[in-house]
Amino acid sequence: MNAPKPPLFTFRFLALCLFMLLAYCNISVFYNLYVYLEQIGIAQPLRGPIISCSSLATILCFLFASPYLTTRNAPWAIFLGLALLIGCGVAYLTVLSPSGMLALRLINGAGIYLLTASAMTLLVAHIPPERSGQAFGLYSVAALLPYSIVPAAFDSMGSLLASPAHGYAYMSMALIPAALVNLMLMLQDKRGSDRQTTAQSGSKPAGLRAMFTNMRTPKIGLLLIINSVYYLNFSALFFLSKGLFTSRGLGGVGLFFSIQTCCMLLIRLFAARLFDEVDKLKLIVWCYGATAVGFGLLWGTQGIVMEIASALVLGLGMGVGPPSLNALMYSISEPKLKGVNSNLMVMALQLGSFFGPILGGIAVGMLGYAGFLAVGMLANIGGIGLSLHFRRKGWVNGPTQA
Repeated sequence: MNAPKPPLFTFRFLALCLFMLLAYCNISVFYNLYVYLEQIGIAQPLRGPIISCSSLATILCFLFASPYLTTRNAPWAIFLGLALLIGCGVAYLTVLSPSGMLALRLINGAGIYLLTASAMTLLVAHIPPERSGQAFGLYSVAALLPYSIVPAAFDSMGSLLASPAHGYAYMSMALIPAALVNLMLMLQDKRGSDRQTTAQSGSKPAGLRAMFTNMRTPKIGLLLIINSVYYLNFSALFFLSKGLFTSRGLGGVGLFFSIQTCCMLLIRLFAARLFDEVDKLKLIVWCYGATAVGFGLLWGTQGIVMEIASALVLGLGMGVGPPSLNALMYSISEPKLKGVNSNLMVMALQLGSFFGPILGGIAVGMLGYAGFLAVGMLANIGGIGLSLHFRRKGWVNGPTQA
């Protein structure tokens, strides 16, 4: 008889999911930022870089701060991240200049890093290894749920808000309860109820040199690139679809995101065990193939039927991507580097999020709003090729030697 698996749904796990949920609420609320920047008179060539510089700040933080993030200092980093994000949210009410907006986005990116990387560090130290796929699948639900709800909710409240900036400010206020939950976790640790988890993960940082050496390991580096390609597609789609739908007179981009994201959520909620039982690389190839088809359908979308069809196909494809990618990284990493590598995956996420709006914006400028869909299809084909190369190298199982 198989031994029962350790519990997953602890207070700590649910609290970390809450941090991720609120962090991504404060990312997804910027779905209309490209349009808002146009409304306040910022030139078209500057809009993509301004949007993307938040991810640039997050990337730099991941590169140079993640090696020193531990389970002991992560709760304090969460407090700092919450403070930065709340301050930035309120500041959007008064900042209108390109330079001011650039500064805000950079600080916003640092806040996102502090909150998400700290939560990931604590998560990796907490989850049972035999339930890693399920844990990452459910954890990613918390990151996805805002994309399903926030754009549709703020689209429907458009007439009630003086400007999108008011929506950014109001959403940042939702982070205040997270500070109380973080305090409860710290008190729990102080009582020693989670001392074993902390001891297992260790309080000694991996160090910058160890992280960069690990990144140069071929299979770790390739998996980071594969993860970046996924988020390049995701971010371009998220930030530019509003303009695409407006240019075609479709409207209802909130409905499109709700259908797509609900489909992704259903996969991760009701098929969470799939990510531990099915070949992870097959799921990743499926993700890229279905997403390429979804981009093609969206290219031809001129009405509600095709809009729904493309949203469903994109949801079915993108739904299996992040849990499979994160679980694969977890399985091939050395125990002492699991936390570092999981944070590197979030850095790769930000790298894709940085290039997505920029490359998509360039494509829009050269080819019109449908142009970024062509870039997305090519990126997905590239993702399939990289995944198959990973398979041919036999890197699917076993920890790396950094």
